[in-house]
Amino acid sequence: MNRKNVITVVVVLAVVIVGAIVFKSRQEQAPGQLTIGAILPMTGAASGYGKWMQRGVQLAVEDINAAGGVAGRKIQVIVEDSKSDNRAGVDAANKLITVDNVAALEVALTGVTKSVMPIADRQKMIVFTSATAPGLTDDSEYLFRNATNIRNEVDRMTRACLGTLGIKRVSVISVNNPVGPWVNDYFKREFEAAGGEVPDALLFQPDATDFRTQLEKIRLGNPQALYILGYQSTGLIMKQARELGLQCQFLGITDFELPEVLQIAGEAADGAIYTKAAYDPGSEDPHVAAYAKKYEERYGEPPEVYSATVYDATRILAEAFREAGNDPQALRQYILAIKDYPGASGITTFMQNGDVTKPVQLKKIDAISYVLIEE
Repeated sequence: MNRKNVITVVVVLAVVIVGAIVFKSRQEQAPGQLTIGAILPMTGAASGYGKWMQRGVQLAVEDINAAGGVAGRKIQVIVEDSKSDNRAGVDAANKLITVDNVAALEVALTGVTKSVMPIADRQKMIVFTSATAPGLTDDSEYLFRNATNIRNEVDRMTRACLGTLGIKRVSVISVNNPVGPWVNDYFKREFEAAGGEVPDALLFQPDATDFRTQLEKIRLGNPQALYILGYQSTGLIMKQARELGLQCQFLGITDFELPEVLQIAGEAADGAIYTKAAYDPGSEDPHVAAYAKKYEERYGEPPEVYSATVYDATRILAEAFREAGNDPQALRQYILAIKDYPGASGITTFMQNGDVTKPVQLKKIDAISYVLIEE
């Protein structure tokens, strides 16, 4: 055997051995424990969401284990930081699957979810996401979402503008990530088809801190409102818009409730109107109320919808493993069959593509409060 063939054999044997080790680790969950991985944006542009989600995960684990665990097994969730970055999310997924031997994953953010799913699909691993991009669950039979779809939010804002708000001329500024360009294109198409006008639909890079060039162009277009999809940049966009003399109505999505938005925008945020998945921590529903009480006692503030959504995802995963075992197809079929699940975030029913339809509400920033707009 020549040297080239020897090297080839050694490489093949190494791959086989590594593969066997990985396969073995994937089969060997500790008998008294169920381990799930969570890839959350604990740092980076979406870190505000990561904090809320981690709290939801922590409370779910405590409640599940206090009730006896999963068929006698304690559950643990290992949280890895995606850093709001797709590549870091992939690294986290590889680590959770091959080193920590997780049985399922919870993932946040559209780009991270899309990057992680090829890895999870090869493993036939169930994944729950709280990302908002439309059609996300259509490409994988193992991906489920129990958060609102951003299409529902855009549609809700379109109806509100052309209806009760009386706004017919709206410009858009969005971050250039996996969701922003879609929002720009979809809003412009639907808003104009419904009789409105969209003078500008502009993008900015995720690391941008100066939006004056885009905002000056928007100002010259004289819109009645500016629709902002900016994550943690939202407050700075509002502040710079007002400094440039742009006095139009601000519109947006859940980002408007990130603490950084009010801190940075200050008075510029007052009166801003936005959409959000319908959620009332003051609800009298016993499941919502119990979670809200526990959350507020622990963290000193009312829960946010994403914490409740991830809390529910963790509990649904635990229930699926308890009732359907470890087989991926059995788990998938069990979750798809869930109807009217009474959770901390409200009622959840899964559609056959793994997605859900959740109601969307309209809210307004009033000084330092977030007020529901009754229509």
